[in-house]
Amino acid sequence: MIADEASLVDAAKFGKMILAKRVGQFLLREQADEARAAVEDVARKLAADVSLHVRKVLAYELRRCRRLVPDLAEKIAKDIEAVAGPFLENTLAFSDKGLVKLIPQLKEYARARLARRTDLSEPVMEALALIGEEGSVTSLVRNDRLVLPHRACGTVVKRFAENVRVMDHFSGRLDLPVSIVEQIADKVSNHCRSVLVSYYNVQEDIAAEILDRTKVELLWQQVEGADASQVHAIVRELRADKKLTSALAVEIAQKGCPEFLESALALRAGMPLRDVRDILTLKDRLTFVRLMHKADFGKSVAPSVLKIVKEHYVLESEEE
Repeated sequence: MIADEASLVDAAKFGKMILAKRVGQFLLREQADEARAAVEDVARKLAADVSLHVRKVLAYELRRCRRLVPDLAEKIAKDIEAVAGPFLENTLAFSDKGLVKLIPQLKEYARARLARRTDLSEPVMEALALIGEEGSVTSLVRNDRLVLPHRACGTVVKRFAENVRVMDHFSGRLDLPVSIVEQIADKVSNHCRSVLVSYYNVQEDIAAEILDRTKVELLWQQVEGADASQVHAIVRELRADKKLTSALAVEIAQKGCPEFLESALALRAGMPLRDVRDILTLKDRLTFVRLMHKADFGKSVAPSVLKIVKEHYVLESEEE
């Protein structure tokens, strides 16, 4: 009895699959509106069928259908990936405006499949760049059969600048505007950076600036969260390598590590750290000026140093 019931279920499913195929083939052709509407009602029921196989057959047959009622097209596009994916990669049922409206409603896997297409318009690419998560945006920037509009490129940089994986994929494109290259060159891995700078023939002064910013970021990763003794050791090593500049000390301090500045002042002035910390409380302004001269911190960085000192040392002293 159970076997007979299972056979009946299989037969019913198989019958629906055949029906889905015929419905799809019917809707591909031009038909009278009344006949078409009746078949579209059948298609709606098949698109909601519990059987994945039935829905897959219907979606496959309808992927080439240009004239498809919006609610049916959207129903298929919002189905699971096995149904929605192939449909979205091929369907011509949506206008550009319709796709832009649909993208926020899609699951991420559906957006990723859509991003693989070769015929996306600028508004659709911009919508994907704005709404998509890492997976779909990666699919978009890796799609070298598309020419990404400048606006979409800018959106990708703005949203994923801190995501090295996305930036590395993005840097592999051969059609990036130079302004975008300059923005992402310090946001990619070392290997991708060298390829990027070389391929796009970035000017030497810009390339040098990019590499300098990269070095600062790498240095910040070292000192962020380090204690004062660890920071002092790092600064001492930079001093020994003749890489300790006043501008670097100010930049790292501005990023949130005043210990870097006090160590730089102490080492460049040849003074004990405890004496420098005391001077930075600004109890004696003349002594502070002498420290700046002795450490060879020029007038160009003096205002920045004074601001850092007031934020991190003077307030602490007053509280005590």
